Amino acid sequence: MDEYLKTLLEQIRCKKARPYVKQEFQDHIEDQIEANMHAGMDREQAEREAVRDMGDPVETGISLDSVHRPQVAWKLLGIIVLISIAGVLIHAGIAGKISENSAAGSDRYVFHVVIGLAVMMILYLLDYTVLARFSKIIAVILLFACLVTLLGGYQLNGARYFIVLPGGRGISMQTLMLFYVPIYGAILYKYHGWGYKGLMRAIIWMIAPVILVYAMPALMTACMMLVSMLVMLTIAIQKNWFTVRKKRTMCGIWAGFLAMPVATFGLRYLRSRLTEYQIARIQAIFSGGGEEDYFTGMLHSFWQQNKWIGKSESDVMGNLPAFNADYILTYLSSVYGTIAAILLCCVLAVLIFAVFNTAMRQKNQLGMMMGCGCGIVFLINFFINILENLGIFPQSVTFLPFLSAGGSCIIVSYGLMGIVLSTYRYKNIYPRHLKIGFKFDKTKVRKALYISKMSMCILTGGTVAVMCVAIYWDLCKGYMNIPFKIVTIVLTLLLVGNMRKIVQHNEMNR
Repeated sequence: MDEYLKTLLEQIRCKKARPYVKQEFQDHIEDQIEANMHAGMDREQAEREAVRDMGDPVETGISLDSVHRPQVAWKLLGIIVLISIAGVLIHAGIAGKISENSAAGSDRYVFHVVIGLAVMMILYLLDYTVLARFSKIIAVILLFACLVTLLGGYQLNGARYFIVLPGGRGISMQTLMLFYVPIYGAILYKYHGWGYKGLMRAIIWMIAPVILVYAMPALMTACMMLVSMLVMLTIAIQKNWFTVRKKRTMCGIWAGFLAMPVATFGLRYLRSRLTEYQIARIQAIFSGGGEEDYFTGMLHSFWQQNKWIGKSESDVMGNLPAFNADYILTYLSSVYGTIAAILLCCVLAVLIFAVFNTAMRQKNQLGMMMGCGCGIVFLINFFINILENLGIFPQSVTFLPFLSAGGSCIIVSYGLMGIVLSTYRYKNIYPRHLKIGFKFDKTKVRKALYISKMSMCILTGGTVAVMCVAIYWDLCKGYMNIPFKIVTIVLTLLLVGNMRKIVQHNEMNR
């Protein structure tokens, strides 16, 4: 049997598929051996007959090799290329018509798309199970970055959304936190087979980012994240990932989480803990007057003046803020006609449908959940952005995936698509369930830890040295905000801790 399995596995080129194929054939042969022994054969004869029944190992291995190999989602890639080209042409037209300040983001759209495609390809080639293995670490890093933004991020209208980098460029933390949604799918999978204890831990991992994002305050993003993760948790419960009473648990979770945000928001409003900007927005929405009503009326007038094909007479670029970002659909319908906006929405709808189709056809449950998380983020943003452009939904912070100007939303869109492509790539390799824990080989782990500590020591040491020199020469006075100080302190502590462990390692190995 061992020789048969060895010959069979040599025909399979994908090394990641070999352990699962070996286990499957080994179990099948063992079952056949047991059946032969019940028929009256001895162990040796039963094994020989079972192996012979499996057929020629070379032919079987070649046929398995054609199945168990990485796949490429050519249809998805084709749609992404089409949308990318359309986006480049649209924003090139915007950047060529008006000044740099008015077209903020459009002049750098190509640069952001290139970075987004690079991120997508990295995540595509990277096995999504690697993200799952380090899902809790990635989640903690995102939570820490969100906390840093709360403490010392760039403040705009009473909210802290951005971390400002040297050079004046900023990272939208509320947009970056959307990466947490597929990572949460991997965290959910780690509690597969648990009971109420695992469910409570999964809920804690869901609440933590929502609270931090809401505290920015970024209410719309927090609600999108909450709904996305609630849907994923519901799917996990429905598929028996948790040994709980399904109907009662799902009803209780949805009732609780739908009531809590309303109660919390109402309490903050009554206690006057909202900013003046937020209070004005809420009053305008419910009173049907003021700036919100004027803005909605302006959107309605734009759509009424639009033609089916061709440019309308309305001045969208001069009157509509964020026309190349949040309201890119209104701009397209005004400049190129309503048909152009509808066609673009249809292409995006096909892409989102393809994402869900890819996820739900996954044999592997981990890939299914992470793919669904990405699809839910796309769907909610797409749906809300359309309603916002039509004036049905109140003005909020949303984006049209892949097309709205802004580096953060473009990179996040391509990054999420990279995760989807990665799940498709390995769809025929991994079984329905797999272990995503750490495998410890003491010798390899010690070497890996030593190398990682040395690398971390060099990296943090160099970073701290550069920061100290910059502070000494007063070169970074403009960037010495709270996040910079926190990062400096953390890197210094990492440097000291790693140096101490390296010294201990050298002492033990003398």
